[in-house]
Amino acid sequence: MIFGEEEENGFMDQPQQPRQVRFDISQMETVYANFFALAGSTDELVVYLGANSPLPNMPQPVLRVSHRLMLTPPNAKRLMIALQQAVKTHEDRFGPIELPPQQRPDQHP
Repeated sequence: MIFGEEEENGFMDQPQQPRQVRFDISQMETVYANFFALAGSTDELVVYLGANSPLPNMPQPVLRVSHRLMLTPPNAKRLMIALQQAVKTHEDRFGPIELPPQQRPDQHP
């Protein structure tokens, strides 16, 4: 059972045995992302991840998109809930996360 979902038949006759899952991290990559963009359709949501490395005297920063994460809408919602819970836990422990005001693309500094 994940995130409080009920069993398909609606009954919980027998206690659930914990499912054992092994993670193969032998080919895992770690990337840093301080930029994301979203796109989607009725069948999928797409998250583009990348890094913004502004250079002095560059009028337009280069956003290097390195990864694309494609999710079904139900899995995107599960990810959203997990991220909300993780951020709440972080803020409960370390204090509120303050975000700067968002600047619209048509506004110039």
